[in-house]
Order: sequence, then structure tokens, then C-alpha cells
Amino acid sequence: MLRFLGAGVVNTAFGYGVFGALVFLGAHPQVALIVQFLIGVLWNFWIHRRYVFAVRGYGRLPVYALSYVAVYVVNAVLLRSLMAIGLNAYLAQALSLGPVVILSYILISRALGVSPVDSKEAQS
Repeated sequence: MLRFLGAGVVNTAFGYGVFGALVFLGAHPQVALIVQFLIGVLWNFWIHRRYVFAVRGYGRLPVYALSYVAVYVVNAVLLRSLMAIGLNAYLAQALSLGPVVILSYILISRALGVSPVDSKEAQS
């Protein structure tokens, strides 16, 4: 779990940086979110596969990518909902991170073949 959180800090900072930069440059927040997720899938897969769950190869990439699609949908709905109540894109996305991180951990650990309960043993 600690490795996942560490990787998550790096991945989140990168992803939020991409999102923020695109919004700053004039991109619609939903477009920025799509671009952020597309760029992040391969990078995050590599980090999670190698440093968090010790999975070899790229055979689990399709399932991992599908997990990211589910995470994206939840993130997009949260972003849209929070912006609809008047929050700006930066704050709305920041508030979405908590639920998205929890969902990510559950789905990604399963996509990489490690249950969230057993992932501690996989890291030893």
C-alpha cells in the first residue's frame, strides 16, 4: 500500500500537472481530463507494474487500461458534478482525487492480478 501511495503521489502530480497546464492553456476541463488519462495510462502502468505490484510483462495492459477507463468515467462525472455546483476546474479536480485514488487502487490491483488485501505480500 505504501508503494502504491508513493507511486500515486508521483502519478497524481504528473497527471494534475498535465490537467492544470492544459486548462491554463485554454483547453476545456473535460478535454484536459481525457488527455491526462491517455498520457497517464502507459506511464502509470509501467510504474505500478514494476515498482508497486512486481508484475512482469505487458500482458495485463489491456485489463489495466479498462480499469483506467472506469476510473476516468468516475473522475469525469465527479468533475462535471462539482463544476455544476460552481467550483472552478482546479478545485473540482482536486476534490475528485480522494474517491478516484481509492477506486484506482481497488481496480488497478485487481487488473494486475493482486487483490488489495494480498498486495502487501506481493511487495515483500
